[in-house]
Amino acid sequence: MKPQNSALIYLDGDSLREIFDANGQYKETQRHQIAMKYSRLCHLLTTQGVDVICATISMFDDVRDWNRKHISKYTEIYLEVSFPVLRERNQHGLYSSGQHIRNVVGCDIDAQFPKNPDIVLRNDGEHTIDELAQCLLEQL
Repeated sequence: MKPQNSALIYLDGDSLREIFDANGQYKETQRHQIAMKYSRLCHLLTTQGVDVICATISMFDDVRDWNRKHISKYTEIYLEVSFPVLRERNQHGLYSSGQHIRNVVGCDIDAQFPKNPDIVLRNDGEHTIDELAQCLLEQL
């Protein structure tokens, strides 16, 4: 018997890195292993009737393909932000001047950007968070 969905959980990539003790593991192979752990966790939760929102940098085509194959009702949302805007926002201090940039997606690590996301939201500051949320709800 398949459980009915009755719960929603939000998983944030920064929190997941702490839970999986992955801070400091930023090489591409390590990132891939961690991404698969996130995917398997999401799969486990969905098989138990939980809807999952997992907000991470999803930089591997094969991980997204695995998600589509194994997670029911998988919806890929690509939050597109230009590199100049990322540098300007500098949320985690990764792009600070004078700091040597290592193991940063978009700098010295190439990302495999989603080829066929279900939803694309452009977040370069042209729209408010409320406007982006409304757009997302309309597309779901």
